[in-house]
Amino acid sequence: MADAPEDIIIIEDSDAASYDSDSGYSSDEYLQEEEAKRKKIILFGGLAIIVVLIIAITIILLTLKSSKEHSQINITAIDKKIEASKQKPTLEPSKLENMIAKANYLYASGSKEKALTLYEQIASYSEAVSDYNLGVAELKEKQFEKALQSFQKAIANDEKRCVSAINAAVCCLHLQDKENFKYYIDLAYAYLPYEIESPLYSYYYTLISYYNKNYLAALNSLKNATSHEYPNVQNHLSAKINALYENDYDAIEAMERKSDEPEDFSLGLLYARIGDFSLASNHLEAAISKETQPVRAPLALGLVNLKAGHIAKAAKKIKEVTEKYPQEVYKYYPVKVKLKESLFDPQKAQQNYRHKIQHSKNVMYQKIFYFSPYKIFNANQTISYIRKGNANIYIDNVKSAKEYLKKSASSSSVNIGIVKAIKKALSFKIREANEDLQKLVKLQPKHSILQYNLALTYAQMGNLKKAHEHFLRSYYLDAKNYLSGIYAVMTAQLINVKYYKLKSIIKDSIALEEDGEDVDLYKTLLHLSEGDYLSAVEWLDRDYKQRPLYLALDILIATKLSKMDKSKESANKLLLMQPNDILPNIIYMDTEFADLKTSEYAKETLKYLKEHSFTYDDLYYGPYITRYLFIQENLISGRLYFLRKQLKEVLETTNQDTRDIESSLALVSLYSKEFEESYTLYNHLIDELKVRDAYTLYLGAVASTAAGHHENAIALLELAKMKDGSFYESRYALALLYMEINNNDGAVIQLSRIQEDGFQSQYFEFMIDTDKLLFQKQHPQKK
Repeated sequence: MADAPEDIIIIEDSDAASYDSDSGYSSDEYLQEEEAKRKKIILFGGLAIIVVLIIAITIILLTLKSSKEHSQINITAIDKKIEASKQKPTLEPSKLENMIAKANYLYASGSKEKALTLYEQIASYSEAVSDYNLGVAELKEKQFEKALQSFQKAIANDEKRCVSAINAAVCCLHLQDKENFKYYIDLAYAYLPYEIESPLYSYYYTLISYYNKNYLAALNSLKNATSHEYPNVQNHLSAKINALYENDYDAIEAMERKSDEPEDFSLGLLYARIGDFSLASNHLEAAISKETQPVRAPLALGLVNLKAGHIAKAAKKIKEVTEKYPQEVYKYYPVKVKLKESLFDPQKAQQNYRHKIQHSKNVMYQKIFYFSPYKIFNANQTISYIRKGNANIYIDNVKSAKEYLKKSASSSSVNIGIVKAIKKALSFKIREANEDLQKLVKLQPKHSILQYNLALTYAQMGNLKKAHEHFLRSYYLDAKNYLSGIYAVMTAQLINVKYYKLKSIIKDSIALEEDGEDVDLYKTLLHLSEGDYLSAVEWLDRDYKQRPLYLALDILIATKLSKMDKSKESANKLLLMQPNDILPNIIYMDTEFADLKTSEYAKETLKYLKEHSFTYDDLYYGPYITRYLFIQENLISGRLYFLRKQLKEVLETTNQDTRDIESSLALVSLYSKEFEESYTLYNHLIDELKVRDAYTLYLGAVASTAAGHHENAIALLELAKMKDGSFYESRYALALLYMEINNNDGAVIQLSRIQEDGFQSQYFEFMIDTDKLLFQKQHPQKK
């Protein structure tokens, strides 16, 4: 909309309507009157001819008589008479006005050739009046050189000098004559004071200011117009200038006031700018149906769908327009990838955070995994193996006995390892516990409890794909291990894997079990996985022994159902059980301050964090959810600087595993806008410490993008995609970065794999690179 040369502003477009309103005649009446006049001319013309013949005969007789008296003819007198007969006839002003009106009517009704012919005839009678009108007609016909000459004549004849100069400037604009364009605009400004009494004064002032790029002055005169003539032009200019200054709502209002056909394409772009993607899509689809802007309209629609989260629609539209216009498609909307500003703004971050703890399944499930119990080996099964071995020795079946005893010894070794790993996990050394359990699984891959414990460590680390894999194995190895099955359903939801059949089997099996504490727990967890909080409400009435997981479920269900008294009661109990752990304290703050406004929430959070101390082992080595939520709380309360300093000191002094400490510091540095530091830390984690799960690779790409290392971001996202192809965040970010480097084909491949409608990235967004567009416009040879 801000591209001035695309628009032609035609001034004083006199047409039949304006003529009719002044004279009181309709166009049909005008033609009838002209016909009557012609009949009268024929009648009186005949009489006039007879009279003229009589006079002529008399003159001839007198001349013959005179010729006898004078022997020579006065040649000079005859020449003068002949010359006089060649002089241009003069017309009365009223008749000239009628001719001009007729020419205007012919032009407006589509008889452009006849109109131009009549304008030229008028010009032969009165150049000063008609040159301007002829220029307007020629300008409309895009005969810019002729129009310029006509306006030059009008200016020279001191007629309509201001508006003629404006239109002369428009002609120069189309002829790409910058020097004369500036000359005529300045000339129009010089003649402007002579139009001070004209109702169109503000209109002329607007045009002159607009073409002089004094847009604020033009906008001011539009808001204080002295005339409502040319409403479409005035509304169009108002829309363009308001859009230039990002007054998008005013621009939309001005554009929708236009009485002619709506500019659907421009309206679509404006609605996209204010975030109304539904209306933007409607207008862009209308523009596509009218075949206006065949490249820009469908491409814009694809980008709007991308913003709205309609990824499949976006991929389809971008693919279509790219295949049809493989080169031109990259000219209009160069994509610039960036991180969301809301990540770094404490108020916006707080809004996102509070929305997330209320509605995010990922956060809810991570809290459940945090408080879920680890399982100990089945001692009865081990004893059974030993007994069977002894029995077989007694009956002299040595071979069989050896097998049982060997299995018992192996099982005992694995079970001892499970106990040691669980001790590490309960001490928040999750990564070490996970590595120990991985080794044990190689020894006993068919150990259901071992698979469950390994899956739980993966879940707490945030590696949901691996967690799902091992929860599923655990359930298949022991169909009575319902907790493994339910957690396999939950992780499947988070990694976008089909789970309906699995959930159906688990529900049917649990329905056959006798009611009891465990069955109530399983049913409640299934209700939560389905978002059925009304059915889960029965859990709040249970009077089982207070366990961390049970209390966490109380808080989640009560908060969802706005039973804040119950939620606060359970949060207090949970805090009493684990007073020095970070996550219970965060849950307490979330419930206690739930009703506070933004500023009060931040204030109370800051006060609470200052007054309470923690062991911090869960931050340095524990579950991922603790690190993420604690960093968010520090961002909201403005304490990131102190947390970053603390993590640096620990990293420099500890002799323990530093991987999660470094991971925490990298994330804090990112939120602190220390992008280069974050980028360096993530690269060290990935390259040197070999932390290469999909989520760490993704965060490394986030930091790389923020630091301006987009090529590195693409490489990390490619690795993340290989680690976990169902992780939509990686695919979405990779698609945007591909579009940024003019690889729409690669982007479409990634987008087409995102099956979630309404998907919104947590970190990434894109904008149109207007700086690049401006550079390309100013330096077309350097595109």
